[in-house]
Amino acid sequence: MLATLLPISLGCLLLLLKKRRLLRVFGCVSLCLAISLGATLHFRWDSFSIHFSDLPKDPFPDKLSVLFVGDSITCEGSRPRGFITKIRSVLPIEYQVVCQKGATSLEIVDMVEQAMLRFDSSFIFAQSGINDLLNGGKQDEVSRSQVMLFERLSSKFPRSKVYFLPIHPLKLMNDTISEFPLHPPANFPAWWKDPWSFAKDSLVADGVHLSADGHSQLAIALIKQISTTLSTKT
Repeated sequence: MLATLLPISLGCLLLLLKKRRLLRVFGCVSLCLAISLGATLHFRWDSFSIHFSDLPKDPFPDKLSVLFVGDSITCEGSRPRGFITKIRSVLPIEYQVVCQKGATSLEIVDMVEQAMLRFDSSFIFAQSGINDLLNGGKQDEVSRSQVMLFERLSSKFPRSKVYFLPIHPLKLMNDTISEFPLHPPANFPAWWKDPWSFAKDSLVADGVHLSADGHSQLAIALIKQISTTLSTKT
């Protein structure tokens, strides 16, 4: 805000000096630059702000290869305010995405089977199960489908470290908060603190997809997990 207000104030001040044409020109330029800067910060600040979060201080390798697998939650990660975009603003990752909006766990298994990937990834972060539940799937059925996806990823990419994300809390009909146990194959801790505040502040209006804050929380959790895994190896 200060970075935007300073050139705007200076530009307006110079524009008031009507007797000095050069100063008025400089004021116009300052004002235009301030507006451009303000627009950039408005649309991109969410990704910049992650640098002020409590992130690991240890240096990361020059290049990290990561594969993201999942449904629309994963697909939205590549958007300007998505968790993949935010991770990329912090870590020098080379990434690939295998995802499809509305896909169930078994449909994601088929996508993994058919995927033509450019390189093997050191890390794989997978998520699924939300669409299984929304389509009426029972909890044990969803778990079995997720296990199948996890096992397929582990067998197809034996040299990759596979992390399977748990299903985050959802805010469904009548504002009911739905929590899901961290059953296998989820081997990633819950990356939200309180499910009620998460459902209120970190989901969009549909109660399923992540808001900008939700993507930030997920990005920070994944960065910390990568750091922990790398430090354990060394």
